[in-house]
Amino acid sequence: MNTAALATADSRSPDISTDASARDDAALFRKITWRLMPLLCACYVLNYLDRTNVGYAQLQMKDQLGFSDAVFGLGAGIFFIGYAVFEIPSNLMLAKIGVRATLLRIMGLWGLASAAMMFATTPTQFYVLRFLIGVFEAGFAPGVLFYLTLWFPSHRRAQATALFFMAFGAAPIVAGPIAGLTMTYLDGVLSLRGWQWLFLLEGLPSVLLGVAAFCWLSNSPSQAAWLSAAEKQRVARLLAEDQAAHGAAGRHTFGAAMRDGRVWLIGFMSFLIILGIYALSFWQPTILKSMGLSVLQIGFYSVIPALAGIAANIVVGRHSDRRKERRWHFALSAVVGAAGLALTTLFMHNAVAAVLCLSLAAMGISAAFTVLWAVPGNFMSKSAAAAGIALISTIGGSAGLVAPMMVGWLKTLTGSFTPSLYVLSGALVLSALLMLAALPASALGRARH
Repeated sequence: MNTAALATADSRSPDISTDASARDDAALFRKITWRLMPLLCACYVLNYLDRTNVGYAQLQMKDQLGFSDAVFGLGAGIFFIGYAVFEIPSNLMLAKIGVRATLLRIMGLWGLASAAMMFATTPTQFYVLRFLIGVFEAGFAPGVLFYLTLWFPSHRRAQATALFFMAFGAAPIVAGPIAGLTMTYLDGVLSLRGWQWLFLLEGLPSVLLGVAAFCWLSNSPSQAAWLSAAEKQRVARLLAEDQAAHGAAGRHTFGAAMRDGRVWLIGFMSFLIILGIYALSFWQPTILKSMGLSVLQIGFYSVIPALAGIAANIVVGRHSDRRKERRWHFALSAVVGAAGLALTTLFMHNAVAAVLCLSLAAMGISAAFTVLWAVPGNFMSKSAAAAGIALISTIGGSAGLVAPMMVGWLKTLTGSFTPSLYVLSGALVLSALLMLAALPASALGRARH
């Protein structure tokens, strides 16, 4: 017997075992990803459509209903008052009743309210319905982000988060063409205007998808009938090890999350990023219309920035996971987004060049937003994560009120979108500086991110 050969084989067995374990883990989380993410992404696409389709609808309804830019800006933004007020209660309820019942409630109610927008004829009706959509939708995105912490350890979470936010970036690919085609070819059918058809056709599917989510999803790995007992144990052990590695075990209460300065800082950085997201979501169609494009052209031109944002979302999220680094990935992405917005101001009369600059902005903003949301789970326990993520989302989501109103006000005051694009660009630069200067790597938990 060759004892030297046996010794060599024995010395290699730990590496072989480690490699096999890594492959098993990768296969397990691929299984989880394919089970959860397609439906969650579809829900997020409809979420985006129903909160931002007013940006396309206003291309017709502003003139037909006599709404000014200021009225539209307030109506677009008032959604976020209801959203902010009910965000944390909704997420705390999710932690108690589970994601299945929560998504059924949220999506059913927001879908009906969004469809009811077709009946709005006065500013007051417009404001009330937008507020109700915000109330009903509150808790969706932070609820899903909390849900992901129940399934993915932190070193896999950025990629899962990137896939989820990819839906947010992909939604304009669907939103633009659907809005352009609907408002062009259904205008006048059954005595309804194009914008009315848009609200109806994008609102009702949310109700159906809420029912699908209730039937398809599992509230936690332990309740997943599609996982074997060994797989459930493996997920639980990996999540427990990840929690211990990041030193979050002692932070168990809502109050702890509220007192954590990192939560408030990340919330403010989210606010700065979302200023750019929602300013573009609501006003990009109007910016393109000011360049002489038709409604149908605007719908298809809007696809280009969305595709660019998706690509950056996936590449940067995956690279951030691989390198286990967040701060520089976020900061550089935010600066790229700022550059794209600033450059857009130089080409306000050149649609092709402006769309390319908006694509650069979308790449930076999408990537920064994805990386930022991979950070909170690094230092919050599961029990604190529901409240902490909801608080971050509430702070950041308030930008949805500020951004449309600010852009509308500056447009009315100056007659141009240029000042608001400079303001949004500055906000992105500030977020990058805050990440690097005020949130050191040591503040993100024991592991270096």
